[in-house]
Amino acid sequence: MAQSAMESVAAMERTRVLAAAARDVEPKNAIEFSARVAVLTAAFVVTNDEAYAGRARELLNTWLLASATKLASPGKLGVMGMAPLAEVAVALRFLVDFLDAEMLAALKSVFKDAQEYLQTDHDAMLARDKSDVRGAAWLLEWAAFARLLQDETAMIAGRRWFRQALRKQVSADGTFPEEIASPNPLRNTLFHFDLLMGACQLLSTPFDKLWDMELMDGPGLRVVVAWLAPRITDLATWSAVADAQYFRSVPLRRPGLLFCGRAYNRPEYVELWKSEPAEVPGVLASTVPIREPLLWVTRAQHGL
Repeated sequence: MAQSAMESVAAMERTRVLAAAARDVEPKNAIEFSARVAVLTAAFVVTNDEAYAGRARELLNTWLLASATKLASPGKLGVMGMAPLAEVAVALRFLVDFLDAEMLAALKSVFKDAQEYLQTDHDAMLARDKSDVRGAAWLLEWAAFARLLQDETAMIAGRRWFRQALRKQVSADGTFPEEIASPNPLRNTLFHFDLLMGACQLLSTPFDKLWDMELMDGPGLRVVVAWLAPRITDLATWSAVADAQYFRSVPLRRPGLLFCGRAYNRPEYVELWKSEPAEVPGVLASTVPIREPLLWVTRAQHGL
């Protein structure tokens, strides 16, 4: 993707990010915690103002380490409940210089425990093998935790599971059959789209370009975005059953479009991403797992 296009995206995001970071918001749940840490970290990335990093550090301590307030264990959260922690893990890669060695080790231990849960818990492994959003959420979490922990063995396993997920979750025409058949087909399709594209963004490398992978019978991420983008552009072309609620509010600014625009040098996907509303209504918050895509497309320090 052209550098000027990415600069335009960064400039646009800067304005939104700083406005959101300036709000005095105290998180009330895991989703709000993740979103707040992400926007504060994004504000630090675009300004280098350490005050943002300091506030993010306070939230990390309160929500993940302080015994009286920390989030429940992975087993109690479950795979879907842990989905917001994927972006926390991505954000943490930009904050390592603002954490003392003890706090960094403690935070990494939290994500190591979460990674252990994903690969050993019976219910988690069942979720991994599902063809719906549960399988995609597992994959995103695994990729985010492995990337933070610099666990190359886990990253290699994640790429293998990504290939398996693509075969299980995507039809030859680029749709997610399990989501099309669900009570909220558009909402769940877009949720699945972001989860899978986010996992690919973390797992793909110049030596293993998962973005370019296509199975012999057709499924590949190019097919997914080529099918979905026109339907986001014009919801009248959505041929499945319409969601019972919020159908016209659901598309929002889907980061998967930005990731695909960069990966495939397709500015029209980025323009579509830019054209959609950035604010996420509370009723849809649980289906928007990535709030600050700049954190996902920017390389952190120290090889993270």
